[in-house]
Amino acid sequence: MRKFLIILLLAAFQGNWTHAQGNHIQIPISRQGFHDNIDKEQAAAAKFDGKADDFVKVSDDQTINLQVTNALLKDVDNMQLEIERDSALDHRLKVKYLSGLYVTLKDYNQKRAHRKIEPEEAPAIIQAYRNMMHADIKGKSIAPYVKSLSFDASERIIEIFHDNPGYKDARGEVFGKYAFNNLENIMPKLAGYLDYSGTDSIVAAVARKYPNQILTYATSYTAMANVIKRNQDPIVQQIVRIGQSTESTRILPFIDELLAGTTTIDKLEKIVDNDYQYYKQMVKSTIALQKLKNEGQNPFGLKAMNENMQAKSLLYIRNVNDLHEEGAAVRFRIVKDFTPEELYYLIINGQEELYTSSYTNHNNAGLYDQMMLRMKPPRGDSLLLKVNFDRFRKFIAMAAGFNTLDNFLKSMAPENANYLMQKYMQNLEKTEDLEDAVDVANSFGSIRDPKLLDFLREEVKKNLSYVKRHSDRRGIVIYQLLSSLFDTETNKENDSSKASDMATQLQLPPINYVSFNTLQSDSGMVYQQVFFYGDKDGQESYSSFMTNFPSSEWRVNKNKYWTTITSLKGKPVTIYANLPIDEPGDKDAIQRLSEYLDENDIHPTVFIHRGHSYHINTTLDNLQSSAKIVVLGSCGGYHNLATVLEKSPEAHIISSKQVGTRFVNEPIIHSLEDVVRAGKNVDWVVMWAQLAKKFAPDARNRELFSDYVPPHKNLGAIFIKAYRQIMKDDKKK
Repeated sequence: MRKFLIILLLAAFQGNWTHAQGNHIQIPISRQGFHDNIDKEQAAAAKFDGKADDFVKVSDDQTINLQVTNALLKDVDNMQLEIERDSALDHRLKVKYLSGLYVTLKDYNQKRAHRKIEPEEAPAIIQAYRNMMHADIKGKSIAPYVKSLSFDASERIIEIFHDNPGYKDARGEVFGKYAFNNLENIMPKLAGYLDYSGTDSIVAAVARKYPNQILTYATSYTAMANVIKRNQDPIVQQIVRIGQSTESTRILPFIDELLAGTTTIDKLEKIVDNDYQYYKQMVKSTIALQKLKNEGQNPFGLKAMNENMQAKSLLYIRNVNDLHEEGAAVRFRIVKDFTPEELYYLIINGQEELYTSSYTNHNNAGLYDQMMLRMKPPRGDSLLLKVNFDRFRKFIAMAAGFNTLDNFLKSMAPENANYLMQKYMQNLEKTEDLEDAVDVANSFGSIRDPKLLDFLREEVKKNLSYVKRHSDRRGIVIYQLLSSLFDTETNKENDSSKASDMATQLQLPPINYVSFNTLQSDSGMVYQQVFFYGDKDGQESYSSFMTNFPSSEWRVNKNKYWTTITSLKGKPVTIYANLPIDEPGDKDAIQRLSEYLDENDIHPTVFIHRGHSYHINTTLDNLQSSAKIVVLGSCGGYHNLATVLEKSPEAHIISSKQVGTRFVNEPIIHSLEDVVRAGKNVDWVVMWAQLAKKFAPDARNRELFSDYVPPHKNLGAIFIKAYRQIMKDDKKK
């Protein structure tokens, strides 16, 4: 109990305790450890912002900060006193409520560190705990006191009162209000609520949006599988039938056709057994599903189809990438029979890994080159019509990035090219998320044609006027941001001035540098976490990474799961890198390292992902909100950017337009470590100029480095930051 409790060692022998004068109270040593644990979590909450003081900062609103501080420090202290002073409570109950208070604080701190809870909810959490404790003491239900809490705030707190008469009702209340608003994440939690009356309805709702999740559980050996199999919903039953096939995961995306009776599981099993025929069928079905979507319907299998097609597309693309030193006939042999539509889908699904030379090259053998050559007639607008304009903004943004947009637009009549670019800029306010708007923002930095730039500038203005006339706040924010990005990105200033102007216009913190003091913990240490994976590439990457730390400058310690690298010169830096243990041991190593960091109140400010794109979800799951610099490599697509900035809104993100390489990653990391150890601000403009000079004599790696995007040039990330800040400010008004 912070400042209010002292130990009475003699009480251990006397078996009782006595009140001290004023607010001070003497407690038996047998309960002192519980108070110490609570104090530790209070201290962790107070120094989350890097300052070890008695103030908890969770926002820019001082009133909210004071309310949270009062709840986590003063109110918790008072509750400790109240528990100790209550003579009606025996030792067992006092331990129960003190332990529960500790668990509540620890759960809050851990979830806050991983952006899994709104930190402003602390006063409501502490008040709810006090009310539940009082109800529990009186033998009354805790259920009424969970109504005001979010699921994340209440899921752990009610477990403290598992023997309360209202426990079951409380669990149902908490779960019910959460489930339908969180269908994407509900299935892992549903296992604990199988006797809840609304379970069947939840399963049916998940089946319509995320049928792959229902399939996973339906084919498992769990109690959940039985719940799903007995569900009478027709879509759930169709998924159960699909699950009886040995090719269930490949067949699931075709659920709409199965429901419509246009195909059968037997027919699909024969198709999916052949890789090319499977890919070919996915393209055909995706085009049909996209047509339904354009007509206002919601195909059940479209998301699973897109996921399966991307996975298959990346296998083809990696094959082509890996043969980059071979002649065109060998390198592109695997796609020699692909139609223009099939090549189109390879391209839009390969944004994060496609080599420039795999996309286009001087032999006209690249995927884009062959797509254009195989068109009959060779018109880009005809191709887009055939694919029902599926993700055409992504395709155009990629074409701009690979400098083929002008070629693509010239393949069609001028009026059709104008219509296409008008369509490119229109209706961004009507999309489900920001992905299309981010694609548009990213393309601004790649388009060089002055006439096209002028045309797009006018289209932004027209669309901004349209959404203003219709008082569409979301649309106004999107098009105002695009207008600001467009104007600053296309001006003639140097990169530093341009970045400063952009940050000022968008009312953002600096985007061209990270202050050194924001990277430090309250002890002055700069903590970093690097993620490695257990495949062959990951193990080679780790081995190469470790050569960057000579014993004269760094101390290296290794345990069973991770390596700790500590600087011996310059400012104190500690790097934690999990060992690339063979899969699935790599994920266990990452989990154990993350638990160690949490338990020791270590919050890295630099996070580095060193792995293929299919590992990125594990990295992002372990990303902390303390992140200030995040190196994503080739995993800088919209959804990953959005996840990083959801967890850490101030993060500066380094990404690559194509698959990353250690020959570029390590010089970037090495430069970053030199700047940090020197105690300097990380100036991206200066660092990138120095790296460009370093790579200039190296033709191969110079080209690879040119595909890396520094934070001040990452227009997609800047757009997301600015959009969220404006929307957050709107809520305060």
